[in-house]
Amino acid sequence: MKSVSKLLVVYTLNQSLHWFIIGLILPVSSLFMMEKGFNLQQIGLIFAASSATVLLLELPTGGLSDALGRKRVYLISLLFMLGAVLLVMISWNMASLMIGYLLFGTARALSSGSIDAWFVDEFNRLEPGGDLSSKLAKASIFIPLAMGVSALAGGLLPDVLGRFASNLGAGIYSINFVAMAAMIVVQYGLTSKLVVEKVHASRSADALDGFRRLPQLVSDAVQYGFKQLAVLLLLMAALAWGFAFSGLETYWQPQVKSMLGPDSATWQFGLLTAGYFVSASAGGLLFTPLSRLLRVQASTLLFGMRSALGILFLILAAQQGVAGFTVFYFVLFMSNGMASAPDTALFNQQLNESNRSTMQSLNSLFLQLGGLLGSFIHGFIAQYVSISASWCVAGGVLIASAFLYLMVRENAKNPIQAAG
Repeated sequence: MKSVSKLLVVYTLNQSLHWFIIGLILPVSSLFMMEKGFNLQQIGLIFAASSATVLLLELPTGGLSDALGRKRVYLISLLFMLGAVLLVMISWNMASLMIGYLLFGTARALSSGSIDAWFVDEFNRLEPGGDLSSKLAKASIFIPLAMGVSALAGGLLPDVLGRFASNLGAGIYSINFVAMAAMIVVQYGLTSKLVVEKVHASRSADALDGFRRLPQLVSDAVQYGFKQLAVLLLLMAALAWGFAFSGLETYWQPQVKSMLGPDSATWQFGLLTAGYFVSASAGGLLFTPLSRLLRVQASTLLFGMRSALGILFLILAAQQGVAGFTVFYFVLFMSNGMASAPDTALFNQQLNESNRSTMQSLNSLFLQLGGLLGSFIHGFIAQYVSISASWCVAGGVLIASAFLYLMVRENAKNPIQAAG
């Protein structure tokens, strides 16, 4: 890459398209399973199995990215994702659907942090000591917008084109997976051409040598994560986030469907999904002026934002109508969007280039561990108490985790530079 601006364009395009692909099934993922006859607890178990796969593979795949190269491992992840989509489309029982989501989990583990690590490494090479937070904030404006557009399209697809899938003997939500498969092929081609990686000296072009070095890379990363107190605190914060948001992401669709009644249309779910990504994009846009206005350390800012997220979970749980739910749902994701860039930058300040992808995978592992715990706990509470009760538990966990950021400020290896 010849300039930071070109690097940022390629990174934003790649990640926007990546999350556009994911967004195509977000409005209908639970509805797709319900259409096949699964109940809420079974849906939670399927998502839990996918999360468990990510949990088991996060560190090995992160180490693989550090050993073989970010681009190569990301391209492999796209092949796994394509296989998952095809299997889920033709799934005929819980076992086959579960295997499909296990492949989704494998793809997610492989892709986790790979292109992000590539961007940070290239940025540090082009602009040592530069303002990483502001660049990540710019990317965080467009990436959620792409997810919002795709979620809106994903909500419309079953209503507009679902009948074609029905004529072939499939459910109306299968059309979303067809569109997803086509976009994966496009992403593979663009990534192959646009992402140019300068291989670090610690990395090997030889795949076999990379695999041999994998256990040592993973071991070193785990030791680094637990010896650096700032890193460990941020990992615990990621675990809390994963726990809380797993309950929201899994059960907002059934909650809204109960408010709308049996005559609800799929486009309404797509509109809500698009709205929360647009809200996240607005949060990324507001981060820079907010950080300049407040002029506080990133850890203090993150403490306030994480506390606000927990409170918003409690407010959302109390909503009885769609109008109130929609307003606070969007405000919640706008707040989450504001916290994304400083949280990512603060974590990356603690890392080295040689272990960056593995450490980001460790961060994602903690997030997935939280999500796995949440899938079981929220699933049980939602089935036997209520969805609202599970969100109250999530809100309490988020508020408690906010205090972790205050301790990071005093223990960080390198204080984060002023954001914005």
